[in-house]
Amino acid sequence: MNETPVVESKAAELRQAFDLSFALPPPQWSQEVEDLLAIRVAGDPYAIRLLEIAGMVAGRRVVAVPAVTLDLLGLAGIRGGVVPVFGLASILGYGQPPGSPRWMILCGVEEPLALAFSDFEGYLRLPKSSLHADENLRAKRQYVNQVASTEAGTRAVISIPLVVETIRNRIGHHRPAKEQ
Repeated sequence: MNETPVVESKAAELRQAFDLSFALPPPQWSQEVEDLLAIRVAGDPYAIRLLEIAGMVAGRRVVAVPAVTLDLLGLAGIRGGVVPVFGLASILGYGQPPGSPRWMILCGVEEPLALAFSDFEGYLRLPKSSLHADENLRAKRQYVNQVASTEAGTRAVISIPLVVETIRNRIGHHRPAKEQ
């Protein structure tokens, strides 16, 4: 039996489908996804939007300094600069765990700061439809604005801009007035 016409026909069909895939707009789901980091704070699952951070580092030494706020763990050398490091567990109301957190996310560009936490679980890409508001959780956690539903369960989504704004407001109240 000669299968050449069948193979050629199938090849032509695949070429046409391939060419058409570039002519059509991207699938709807590809435009409506959210990229998140999956972390744990004091054993509780959280998520952080990748769009809200400037980067992530691990294993940096944090040097303690006299602090005007209990959340300030110290300073760390990151990307050629000295960055204040704040404990995410403390900010979220858990208190500061013993030891130095292994992971830090960088926030801000002009005046960067880092938020430290101990457990990084991975990267998530979820449809935006899997994120929703949860008023019960929002009442318990002031920096949580949404919940992400994943295959492994739900994760509270931390609003990094809200955390950073709160930190900057706290620091601003404790900064000495500039000399004139």
